[in-house]
Amino acid sequence: MRRRVFIAIFGSALLGGSTILWRSLSSFWRPGFDAHAAQTVKAVTDLMFPGDGLPGATQLGIHNRIAAMSDLHEMMADGVGWLDRRAKNQGGADFLALDEPARSAAVEAAFASDDEDAKQFIVLLRFYAGFNYYSHPTIKSAFPYTDPPQPEGFADFQDPPR
Repeated sequence: MRRRVFIAIFGSALLGGSTILWRSLSSFWRPGFDAHAAQTVKAVTDLMFPGDGLPGATQLGIHNRIAAMSDLHEMMADGVGWLDRRAKNQGGADFLALDEPARSAAVEAAFASDDEDAKQFIVLLRFYAGFNYYSHPTIKSAFPYTDPPQPEGFADFQDPPR
C-alpha cells in the first residue's frame, strides 16, 4: 500500500514537472511576437484598411493598438508564421517581401484556409482593426450623419428588392 501511495505522489510530481518543463521549452521552437510580426500586422492592417480618401489605418496607428494587445501575441505570431510559410511556397522570403497583389492573395488564402491559425489571425485582425479604425475620431468625423440609418425600420422588408 505504501508503495502505491509513494508511486502516486512521485508520479504526479513528475507529471507536473514535465508539464512545466514542456511549457518552458516549447517557447524555443514556437515563433514569438517580435518586430517582424509587428511589421506583418502593420502590413496586413494597411492592406485591409488603406483609407481610400481618408487616412489609412496605419496612418492612424491602428496597428500599434493591435500590437499592444498582449493576449493576442501568440495568435498573431502563429498567423504571421502561416503567412510567411505561404510566401516561401510562392517564392518569397517572407510575407513582407511580397508585392501588394501577392500579399492580397495571401490574405485571401488565409480567409479561405482550413488552418485555424491563419483563419483566426485574419478574422480577429480584421475585427480589431475595423473596430478601432471606424471608431477613431478622424474617421467618425468624416461621416456627418450620426443618427441610426433606418430610424423607422424597414417597413417594406417583406417586399422583393426594387
